[in-house]
Amino acid sequence: IEENVGGVATELRDLEGMTTELIAKLADNGVHVLDDLADLAVDELTDITGQSADEATALIMKAREHWFANDAPSKE
Repeated sequence: IEENVGGVATELRDLEGMTTELIAKLADNGVHVLDDLADLAVDELTDITGQSADEATALIMKAREHWFANDAPSKE
């Protein structure tokens, strides 16, 4: 069970590069968990946060990392 503080999951708040200001903007726009952020397109995130496309891309890719963490080829 994820801990929610101010309606935002800990895993999202603890994401590298996340700031209090970004968290507030994301929460105001319905982004409350890591997958919400990972599902955004770059232009959607820049509209919400006012970040550059490069900053938004980096944040989205960081949010998606857990999707691929378990997809690494097994070493059997």
